[in-house]
Amino acid sequence: MLNQLLERAQCYDIETKVEGITNHLPMALIALDRLGATPERLDEYFLSYSEKLKPFQCSAYDQDFNWLEHLGDKDKFNVYLSFYFDQISLLGIKLALSKYINRLIQGCAASAFHALIRLSYGIIQENHKEIAFGLAHMSSHFMPLPVPIQVNTKPESVINNALRAFSKYVAVGDSVTKRITDISTKPEYSSVNYYPAGLTLRACSKLFSKLYLQSHDFTVLHTVTSCHAMRVLLPYIDDKDTALKSYWSASLVAILSIKDLKFNLIIEGEYLGNLDVQTVINSNNDHTIKLVFSCIEEYKHYNDVNYLKILSSKLKA
Repeated sequence: MLNQLLERAQCYDIETKVEGITNHLPMALIALDRLGATPERLDEYFLSYSEKLKPFQCSAYDQDFNWLEHLGDKDKFNVYLSFYFDQISLLGIKLALSKYINRLIQGCAASAFHALIRLSYGIIQENHKEIAFGLAHMSSHFMPLPVPIQVNTKPESVINNALRAFSKYVAVGDSVTKRITDISTKPEYSSVNYYPAGLTLRACSKLFSKLYLQSHDFTVLHTVTSCHAMRVLLPYIDDKDTALKSYWSASLVAILSIKDLKFNLIIEGEYLGNLDVQTVINSNNDHTIKLVFSCIEEYKHYNDVNYLKILSSKLKA
């Protein structure tokens, strides 16, 4: 059932009928399936969500198409999609990812991390078309950020320093993507764009889960789910240090785009036990569905109780 629904979902554009709003249908379907949703529930969710979507058609590409020359050109999404369909068919998943992801990860802020996340779901599902969609989305919405300056400072200190510097500025834009873009173009950003020496993805995971527990902010949610996505992608990336620097900068910009955000080391929330995922399976909230799936997967990997605390807050009857 899932693969059939994914094939139908792949007839729709990466954005909904509302410009700038990302289509989450394939990701939500995969998450629901992994959470144990019945075929009937998957079909019900598909029918409800697909009403928001618009169809699209692939565009052919010239044989001399240079994928590097068009990075960040949103009008080239359909061309990129055809290109990556062929590349995956020719090379297979592993080689295709290894060939392209090292450059693409440097623009991982694309569409507020949604391109990165969709690619990771394609890898999790081992679905060739979903992987092509993710690569095409990352390419056409490629969003490189300035290379951060490495400092011998804790990640929490880097974030708090940046938040203080931007405390009186409110990001402009009616979407996460637009606010991220606004922050990244401010001259002041270069003075706070620091990368903590020795940073690991595990440290990012712990940090972002703490920040979400304290804020329950929608944008912070994307740092939690994108951190899960990064963990899925890292095995295919050769230059992991550059990848992590790019991801950290993107996450820092996202955090700075949030109005009146505060961060401290006190962890709020509690783990209530007896978590029942049926609550989220019955939900139509795509972001909550994906967050719950990511928290379960991250807890399995890191054994960090913060994820159980987030789940407790989301799985209340």
